[in-house]
Amino acid sequence: MFTQNKNATNKTSTGHKLHSIHVLPQGREFTGKIEVGRGSHQFTFTPKTAASVNGKLVLMGSVRVKTPAGLQSAADGVTATLLATQGSITVPSPAPKGLAPSLKPPQPAISESPITDWTGHLGSVAVMYLKLSPLDGRALGVPVDLSSVQLNARMFPTSEIERDLHWLYSALVEAMGGESRDERRAAGYLGEINRILNA
Repeated sequence: MFTQNKNATNKTSTGHKLHSIHVLPQGREFTGKIEVGRGSHQFTFTPKTAASVNGKLVLMGSVRVKTPAGLQSAADGVTATLLATQGSITVPSPAPKGLAPSLKPPQPAISESPITDWTGHLGSVAVMYLKLSPLDGRALGVPVDLSSVQLNARMFPTSEIERDLHWLYSALVEAMGGESRDERRAAGYLGEINRILNA
């Protein structure tokens, strides 16, 4: 286990630079693979805290990598800053059970204009694009430059905890940057996310 050096250059002998990793939710974590040549490295980002920094969602936690040979390495103090999201065109996850009434989004105002399905309070996030703090590829056993990696987190929940986090991340994005910004609700969603991450 090591803590990331924010000033590390992370240069490798190959000179190859990895720009993005596709990940899916798995419980509280995000998991994916880093393909290098014919080898597949298992990648896991485990958020431990969620915060709002300069109006952006920032997840802080650890990264674990398992090499094709089975060797495992980890890094603490890794941040993932939300850069953008892509909206979903499917039915959103249901609100978590026991969610305080004050955290439920307000009903959309009646308008003469038609409402597009799955937008605003009716919508949800399909993909979260998160910028990772620089990672040391050599220390993690990955022979590529990991100094500027984006996580493309596709929100495809298959369990209750994943559906709860999906709903909360979606509601938080709307409360922090949607048409009806609401700092009080955003703080409440962050509190719920942190409760789940630390359960």
